[in-house]
Amino acid sequence: MSEKPSEWQDVDGNRAEAPGSGPLTASARTDWFVDPAGGDPVASAPLVLTPVDGDFQLSALVEAPLSSTFDAIALFVHGGPVTWAKLALERSPAGTDMIVTVVTREVSDDANGPTVPQPGRSWLRISRTDAVYAFHHSADGVYWSLVRLFTLGPVAGHRAGVCVQSPMGEGLTARVTDVRLTPTTLADARDGS
Repeated sequence: MSEKPSEWQDVDGNRAEAPGSGPLTASARTDWFVDPAGGDPVASAPLVLTPVDGDFQLSALVEAPLSSTFDAIALFVHGGPVTWAKLALERSPAGTDMIVTVVTREVSDDANGPTVPQPGRSWLRISRTDAVYAFHHSADGVYWSLVRLFTLGPVAGHRAGVCVQSPMGEGLTARVTDVRLTPTTLADARDGS
């Protein structure tokens, strides 16, 4: 696995442009969510993914003019239609930008995290050690804070990448820069090192 992998794909496995090569755009009413209260899974937001093997870390600076509730730019782990997780910079119903995590194993477990210090901007990182994922965020890309530690079960076939969504809005265009994907093992999930 290199720092800039060349095999980026959409959710169906078709070749896609790598994150960072241009803006990413979501259409109106797009999302990834399996409501625990019931209903059909929603899997309409665009994904840009790459296969990942072994331990890895994927980090990026994400920026977006979040305006509608639940507008988000996220790092994403995809294991299947109802086996996935996202680490998002998301617009809250209160009009603030915060870190949100969603872990989906048949249904989605949605958790709100901290408000970010600079609206519309955050560093995000996914790390995997064996079958355990860690989600971190950072204001500067140096000091990382843990927001979620979890597993999706066996990792064979998992892909990681970026998602843009606008579940209640008219669409969203976001920027993803400083994308780094490395085959490194996180030393300590709790302190982010």
